[in-house]
Amino acid sequence: SLHPAHSGEVRVAGQPVATGRAGAMAAARVGVVPEDRHDSGVVLDMTITENLALVDYPSFARPWLVDRTALRDRAVELIADFDISCPGPEALLGSLSGGNQQRVVLARELSCDPVVLLAAQPTRGLDVGAIEYMTDRIRRAAEDGVGVLLISSELEEILDLAHRIVVISDGRIIGEMDRGD
Repeated sequence: SLHPAHSGEVRVAGQPVATGRAGAMAAARVGVVPEDRHDSGVVLDMTITENLALVDYPSFARPWLVDRTALRDRAVELIADFDISCPGPEALLGSLSGGNQQRVVLARELSCDPVVLLAAQPTRGLDVGAIEYMTDRIRRAAEDGVGVLLISSELEEILDLAHRIVVISDGRIIGEMDRGD
């Protein structure tokens, strides 16, 4: 989960973001792929459709009414766009493989048109095919102009995706370099 900053501030496009406040990151157009998708990225007992709408649910709701057809149509589109292997949009997320669960998280976050994508350990626990898919989609997001902040302990992943590398230890920056260096 995202906690309030102990010091300093977070700014996106020059505007301060209230960290630790529900919905603040989404409102600032920051997509978040959390380190532990089960802890803070998805709800396993909810459907794929519901999980895909967790961040952008207000777009599908009016007072006292949820447009379930629009929710389902969006889910069908994202399932196809992100090649999510599933029996359908009403399947429980917990019935999917880890790689497909992670695709749901990435689909949800990228579908909200973020200016920044925070990806923490995005390939942890995934098989080789899922790792390749995730790194490719993250790379494409960066090529499309999304600022990607990758947090990873996997050197190969860092060297594959990062343009600039910052090493942090005990909350302090101890080194910074371009990938080529």
